[in-house]
Amino acid sequence: MSLIGTAITGLKAQQEALKTTGHNISNANTPGYSRQEVVLSSANPLYRGFGYIGQGVNVDSVRRIGNQFLQMQLNADTSSYNHLQTYREQIEQVDRILADDRTGLQPQLDRYFAAMQGAADNPAYVPSRDVVLGEAQGLVDRFETISRYLADQGNVVNSQIEAAVGQVNAIAAGIAQLNEKIVTAQGSATAAPPNDLYDKREELVRQLSELVDIDVIDVDGTVNIAIGNGNPLVLKYESARLEAVPGLKDPFKVGIKFISKVENTEITDSLNQGKIAGLLDFREEGLSTAINSLGRIAVAFTQETNQTHKLGIDLEGRFGQDFFKDLNDPELSSGRVFAFSDNALPNDNLFNVNFKDSSLLTTSDYTFNVPGPENSRYEIVRKDTGEIIQEGGLSNEYPQTFEFDGLELVIKAGTFSQGDSFTIAPLRNVAQQMELMLRQPSELALGYPMKANTSLSNLGSGTINQGAMLSRDSNAFAVDGTMSPPLIIQFESENRYSVLDNSDPGNPRPLNPPMENLTFVPGAVNTIFTDDPGETMVNSWRGRLPFKPEIGYGGPTTIPMENGINPERFSFYRTNPDTGVETKEPIISTLGSASAKEIVQQLNQVEGVEARAYTEVKIANFTNSGTPYDPDNPFEIWVNGKEITQTLNSLNQTTYMEGYPEIVPDDMGPNFLADRINHHYELQQLGIRAESDGTTLTIVDESGNDILIEMRGDKPQPVITGAPVLPPGIPANINAYIDPGDTFMLSTGEEWPVEMISGDTQGKINNLTGYDFSSDGPYEFKMYLPDGRTGYVELTGNHATGEDVKDEIASKIQALLDSPGHVKAVIDERGNFSYQIFMSVEGTGNQNVSRVNVGGQVDIAMADGLRLKTDPMVGGIFNGTPEAKSTYMGFQFEISGRPVAGDEFTIGWNENGVSDNRNALDLVAIETTDTVNVEDGGMTLTESYSQTVEQIGTLTSQAQIRSDASKAVLDKTTEELQDIKGVNLDEEAARLIEFQAAYNANAKVISIAQELFDSLLAAV
Repeated sequence: MSLIGTAITGLKAQQEALKTTGHNISNANTPGYSRQEVVLSSANPLYRGFGYIGQGVNVDSVRRIGNQFLQMQLNADTSSYNHLQTYREQIEQVDRILADDRTGLQPQLDRYFAAMQGAADNPAYVPSRDVVLGEAQGLVDRFETISRYLADQGNVVNSQIEAAVGQVNAIAAGIAQLNEKIVTAQGSATAAPPNDLYDKREELVRQLSELVDIDVIDVDGTVNIAIGNGNPLVLKYESARLEAVPGLKDPFKVGIKFISKVENTEITDSLNQGKIAGLLDFREEGLSTAINSLGRIAVAFTQETNQTHKLGIDLEGRFGQDFFKDLNDPELSSGRVFAFSDNALPNDNLFNVNFKDSSLLTTSDYTFNVPGPENSRYEIVRKDTGEIIQEGGLSNEYPQTFEFDGLELVIKAGTFSQGDSFTIAPLRNVAQQMELMLRQPSELALGYPMKANTSLSNLGSGTINQGAMLSRDSNAFAVDGTMSPPLIIQFESENRYSVLDNSDPGNPRPLNPPMENLTFVPGAVNTIFTDDPGETMVNSWRGRLPFKPEIGYGGPTTIPMENGINPERFSFYRTNPDTGVETKEPIISTLGSASAKEIVQQLNQVEGVEARAYTEVKIANFTNSGTPYDPDNPFEIWVNGKEITQTLNSLNQTTYMEGYPEIVPDDMGPNFLADRINHHYELQQLGIRAESDGTTLTIVDESGNDILIEMRGDKPQPVITGAPVLPPGIPANINAYIDPGDTFMLSTGEEWPVEMISGDTQGKINNLTGYDFSSDGPYEFKMYLPDGRTGYVELTGNHATGEDVKDEIASKIQALLDSPGHVKAVIDERGNFSYQIFMSVEGTGNQNVSRVNVGGQVDIAMADGLRLKTDPMVGGIFNGTPEAKSTYMGFQFEISGRPVAGDEFTIGWNENGVSDNRNALDLVAIETTDTVNVEDGGMTLTESYSQTVEQIGTLTSQAQIRSDASKAVLDKTTEELQDIKGVNLDEEAARLIEFQAAYNANAKVISIAQELFDSLLAAV
């Protein structure tokens, strides 16, 4: 080649270099542009014999400058950054609304409780009540505002996911098109790389990495791109597509499907990086935490307030109603479960989710799965931990109920198939569902329905507080506006008391079940009534009286005697509150004639059983011998071997306390005997006390030991023999005179109920007036008899007085007894019958004694979940399966100080309680009560909201830190890559000068060659 030819190749090469440099400069700010350079090589030299002469330069190609590994790293860093930055942008908005005093919940909570405290300070002041209603409505509005904002945020996320999915599809299609163009271009005659097309494709790949995490594989000039779990989004010239659809697990959350010619797959959970993943993670983590935490506070506040408000009475004396709308309303509870979209048809399941205990609620959603085999099993999975918290069998009989984490899931109907799943989202919308139900200030129930009073005649220092309401679900509040029944607490001694039905204040009656002979600790705070709604009590019959007194030959003795209590077996059954499985406790067997105290000691070994015992003897109808005997037998009585009728002459006697009645009366009676017993040192140490109403002597052993009564005196005589001195007024010619001797009637104090089974007395039976049983009958009654049989009697005829009515029913019950005894009928204030049995104890007329040993009563209180069965069915003091009755009153009181015998406290309906603020104080106390998350130590409403703000704040701070860190990594990678592939204008300017100089030099060579050629021509 000539010199000109060589120079021309150089001129062209530098010209291409100048053009490429100009191209670089022009695209210095073009996104994704990679700097290009001309690739030059020496032309093949020509051999001239003396060596090879160069032939100039060849332009081989134009090369893109880049780094494949850094480009891959840039894509990964871009995905990571956009994931974190998107999460950050979203959660910062939630953080602002929750933490800001102008939009957050806490300031309005404070205002509401301050208003309630104002009403508590003056409950009768109507304007204070108006303020409470206003602040309550403001709180409802604040809950709704925050909840709707969060819900709108969720809708925005759904919209952004849909938009991002559209971008992914457009980018994927563009990449597939560029693949085809690149391959087409490379297959042309030039076979040169289409650098600008490569740049465009590379930029689209980078843009795609902003949205999703990608795997890029180069194949023969094309790129294949996979997302998720290897789903091929781009394969050479074809692209698949994503579709935003209602979520597989939740129709209110947009999910993402991957759709290609061969696949139609949900891939929502497999997207881990990129903007879409950031939106998904925010929705599942930050947004759900905020929504569910707010919902939990709303439920706790609403339920606690409603429950407390309904325990009080309003200005009209009526029980309070729901303060806020019941969140367990079926219309609300039926929308908290969503079927997975791939469940088997017919998809006809109906669920309700109710809030059972707001203190146990978590902030998690749950999944209800039917894993098989077939449709026989279920499992409930907590979403935030993945833990299976409950599993078991499906009965396929509806309704079927499951309780967990403070929730009650009720399956009302439907068909289940193996593989079916359902999302349980109980807290999602509850904050928006709050609604103030009170409209008038008078409807605020700020007082308690019950009130305690202290008798003005009390001598002790005992005091009773104003109590605490627990529940309206008790018989005490069965009738609005009254307590059923009113109660009186009577102290029999400084350490024993009974709670009685005070419907008839002149004649208090035992409750059903009875609460008698209860222990009191003087000087301590004693809680009256249980707080266990499930506690029940079973009461035994008392030991049966013997057919007749036993004769003690030679005088009193302490030899053990039968007490009327037979052997018995006790079987307790315990139900597990979580599983419902019932297990049987070991059988307890008691011996015949065991004392009530001994029986109680055995029963109290069972966990959850609190048994107590006491023994009672009633003695009445004392008769004293009307005829002098020769020798006369003094009327003597012993209690548990201790004589209480002796005459003590010593001033230093140690039998009785100071103040005892020293003189033994001629006519033995209950007042004297009660005084003697209550002053007897040893009997008092044994826990035996007595009281008299002037007619009847009642002796009680507080521990349930047997009470042995022995007496000695004149024997009743049907006919007087001999010539005794007759009482004044008896004619001397009377030759027959009945002598009553020394006697009394004895009872265990047992009262057997009489139940009407036909007829209706309409409550007209009473102790004063009679009743006509001859019309509108028959009037039939049934009753339990002491031998275990059931007796039946019918009352007929017209009775003029209440005594006539009692005499007839007593005589008819008397005829049914299988043993001697005197029946006494009783009519209570409600017109109900009961009866007692007394036996006669008589003097023997000699040194022998008549003896009766009385066994006690056993009361068994059983905690929730326990039941009792006894055998034999007849003859025991419990007789088969006893009826367990609730002891729950729905309220508690505390008595402190030192009451003494005879002190009384009454509990009744709170009449005219407009100034009562006790329930208002309970409503205020909700603010400082641990009502949330008690299983983890408990939190107040304020603490729970603060924790929510803290959690969201922590997530926001973490997102900011991670986003900033990721941005730094991305910037570093971008910088490194730009250092390699980016256009540096200074460098390009230098190259321009360089290439221009080379161009000029080649032009000079051409000029010189031309001059040489011209010289040659001139020389010819």
